[in-house]
Parts: sequence; structure tokens; C-alpha cells
Amino acid sequence: MLKKSCAIAAFVLVAVYGFYLWLLWGRIETLPVFILSGFGAIGFLIFFSQLKEIVAGPAGSGALKRAEKGLPLEDGAEEAVWGPIEPLGAPLEAPFSGRPCVAYEYDAKQGGEGAASAMAGFALAPSVIRSHRGDVHLLGFSMLDAWKEKHFDDPAARERATRWAATTEFQEMGLAKVGAMFSALDQAMADDDGSVRTDLRTKDLGAEGLAACTLKEKVILPGETVTAIGIWDAAKGGLVPRLRDKSAIVRITPGGGAAAVAHATKRPWGTFAFAIVWAGFAHAIIAFIVWKFPR
Repeated sequence: MLKKSCAIAAFVLVAVYGFYLWLLWGRIETLPVFILSGFGAIGFLIFFSQLKEIVAGPAGSGALKRAEKGLPLEDGAEEAVWGPIEPLGAPLEAPFSGRPCVAYEYDAKQGGEGAASAMAGFALAPSVIRSHRGDVHLLGFSMLDAWKEKHFDDPAARERATRWAATTEFQEMGLAKVGAMFSALDQAMADDDGSVRTDLRTKDLGAEGLAACTLKEKVILPGETVTAIGIWDAAKGGLVPRLRDKSAIVRITPGGGAAAVAHATKRPWGTFAFAIVWAGFAHAIIAFIVWKFPR
């Protein structure tokens, strides 16, 4: 699912980039041709992706509006629910803080912001959302982008990180293993049994290496109100990433109710304006070159 989306985006980007290369080649020097083609292709993708959200609304907006009206859940349709989330069994233990949680993400970076990750991962426990539309099992996982990240630098967190690194079975990641890394992420996103765990690392740093790392963590706590959007599977009583001929990444965000619906369904006018400026500027330069510098 994730690999397919990335492959489609990469194909479109390469195709548009190739078109601009062909259009500009031989008109100006080689280096500016490569740079302008890149700016044009990226501007093209940003503009049309934001235009789609302006016209059709952000992903999941229809499901959120149906949830707000309290309509019955429809088998095979994209649906949204919100309410307190609870683990069905024992909660997970967050790697660095040790907090009991329903889901977590963690990242140990070799240095400050922007540095490479030494180890990273995420997990979800089998859980249920006590929603206004009934109890709904969460049977798919998405990254916790909307949750606040906490940094840890205390001795107890360092000790947990060292113990985690020593006892966890990791999948190696790096430039040479990008395909395997995407496969692991894709498999995790497509999982539909409600139990997800992925642990990745670039290399084994040992206790001394981890002591110099920046430790970051996100968690969903038991009882926290969340909004989840996914495909409703009536047989399983939950939101899944894939059902019959439909597939969609299950999305989870904090909060719920009318305020969450209003925020999630808001049109991205600011980003769209930025896309117009970027794409317009890049294509104005390309058009000027094509006009002024014939082959």
C-alpha cells in the first residue's frame, strides 16, 4: 500500500522531470536545465496535490462529516469514529519513558535535529475506541504525526534505551536497504489484526553510542480521546486498511468531536497559495527560456 503510493508518486515525478529536461535541453547550460526541471516537476506535483484537496476536500472529510451526523457505519466504506481508546489486553511499555500506552513511536538520533537515526520504531497494541457510534476495534496503524514529541535525557531513560537496544530484534536500515525498509513499513501499515510492531536501526551503537543520542518518543495513552479513519469491516467490528478491492491507510489523530471535524476538513488554502507561487515562478522561468532561447 505504502510502496504503491510512493511508486506512483515517484513515477509521476520522474515523468514530469523528464518532460522538462526534454523541453529545456539545448536551450541553456546543462546545470540550470537540471535545476529548473527539478523545480518545475516538484511545483507541478505540489500544485495538483493541493488543488485536489481544495476541490474534493482533505482525505477523510466525507467520513468525518458522516460521523458528525451520527449515521450508521457502512460495511466497506471509509468511516470515522472518535472517543477514548483502550487496550484490549495489557498496555505496551514505551521504550524510553516506560509509560503504559496503546501505541508509541520512538527515535534515537546520533546528534541533534536533522541527524541520522541510530534506531527507530513504532508499535500498536490491540485496542478499541469507545465511540459515539459504538465500540470500534482499531485494526490498522498510521504514524503518530499529530502527537507531540517528548525528549528524554535523564539517566532512567538512557538506561531503558540501552536495555531496549540490547534486547530488541531490529531490522537493519540504510541506503543499501531502502527497499527492505519500505517493505517493512508497508507491511506494518497494511496489518489488520490490531497488533503492530516495527523496530529499525542503522547500526549497533552500544551503551556509549546511545549515551550521545537524542531520545525522542510519542505515545497514545490509555483513555486518550482519538479520531480514527479507515475502512469499516463489519465482520471484524473495526477499521481496517484493506477490505475486498478497497485499501486506505488507517489514520489516527488526537481529539474528537465537532472541533476535530472542523480542523480536519479545513481546506489547505495557505499551502495552496504557496504551491501557486512555487509552480507559477518555476513555470514562468521555463516559459521565458522556451520563448527566448530556441534550439
